[in-house]
Amino acid sequence: MHPKHTPARRRPPARQLLISAAARVFARDGLEGATTRAISREAGLNEVTLFRNFGTKEHLIEAVVGSAFGGPRRAAAAAPRAGLGLRADLVAFARRYESLLEENLPLVRTMIGEIHRHAVCQHQALKGIFWPMRAALVERLRRARGTGEVKAGLNPAVAADLFSGTIFSGVIRRARVVRTREYRASDYREACVDIFLNGIAG
Repeated sequence: MHPKHTPARRRPPARQLLISAAARVFARDGLEGATTRAISREAGLNEVTLFRNFGTKEHLIEAVVGSAFGGPRRAAAAAPRAGLGLRADLVAFARRYESLLEENLPLVRTMIGEIHRHAVCQHQALKGIFWPMRAALVERLRRARGTGEVKAGLNPAVAADLFSGTIFSGVIRRARVVRTREYRASDYREACVDIFLNGIAG
């Protein structure tokens, strides 16, 4: 009998290897400090392959941001669940957004400090962090305005950015300082939802 052969695991495509490697190198060395040579070495590929796939370091940064924060998967995950009610939808959104930021915290912190030096991809990076889940939240608030759950004059886009920004700042604060014993992360989240709802309630 011939021994059973286990199928060899396929290596991820070069593009994905480079994106994953770049995310690690950017988080470790910063956007400025990271070199295409270091990224290629981290991916186990040569620089020619990197430039063939992305052309420039700026385009690679955009691809890393898009991979970490964008795509239909994130938008689908943000979609409100039917029948839960506005408060439950906001709590669920806050949890998912916190999770997304915490999963990518080293990259987020690097971009906050350095993205202004990369004008070409600054807008794309900020869009990548704030926008992927934003559309579903804007739509949920728009529907809430239509049903009278919130004020008739509410601007859903402004409200969505305000709420997302509050959650974002809480995650960054917890990452930068010693965690306070006065309250838990969940207490902060619940307070954000309550204060936000009190401000927009119809």
